[in-house]
Amino acid sequence: SGRATPRVTRVAASSDQAQVAVLGASGYTGAEITRLLALHPRINVRAITSERSAGQPFRKTFPHLRESFFKSDSADSVMNLELTKVEDVNWDQVDSVFCCLPHGTTQEIIAGLPRSKKVVDLSADFRLKDVDVYAKWYGAAHKAPDLQREAVYGLTEFKRKEVGSASLVANPGCYPTSIQLPLVPLLEKGLITAEDLIIDAKSGVSGAGRGAKQSNLYVEIAEGMNSYGITSHR
Repeated sequence: SGRATPRVTRVAASSDQAQVAVLGASGYTGAEITRLLALHPRINVRAITSERSAGQPFRKTFPHLRESFFKSDSADSVMNLELTKVEDVNWDQVDSVFCCLPHGTTQEIIAGLPRSKKVVDLSADFRLKDVDVYAKWYGAAHKAPDLQREAVYGLTEFKRKEVGSASLVANPGCYPTSIQLPLVPLLEKGLITAEDLIIDAKSGVSGAGRGAKQSNLYVEIAEGMNSYGITSHR
């Protein structure tokens, strides 16, 4: 015996709910964002996209979520939403967009969205204001430099007011979030200096994405750690 598994039945969309699309919902980040949004009473997930899984219902892409978080036989359940391609989304039904596409692919997609939509981008494409710095670290020129300059860095502990009014929010990465939250207040108060700071950070393998790579196989990574991106990680 154990604790009962929580279930949520989605109700029909109401006027006080934000209507949301999740781009790249078949990846790990997209699936988790979709799960969190579906559990929020003020949000209605209207569209979920995937290039490789278009045409499939969400429940087939992530069946483990079906019983854990959703009542799958509900006609309005997110689990029964069909994954579509980005170009097939009905943007008239959407207020806001969560973009969970890989780095480097997001710029042109977001630039092509209706400007009236609020966008939260979870890739690294809009985190750096300086286009030259972006090109240095990501190896290619930015394809939407105007949007890059207007994007707000979405670390709400330090940019809450700006995030609230932004049309494009660049969601911070895992390492920068864990680094900035403790260090920024100390630096601002002059309690430490910026010289010789050492960040010893670890990340789970799911952060590498859902693509099949030998270095991410279970037998390669189980019961140990390894370094990656030495001198080149962004």
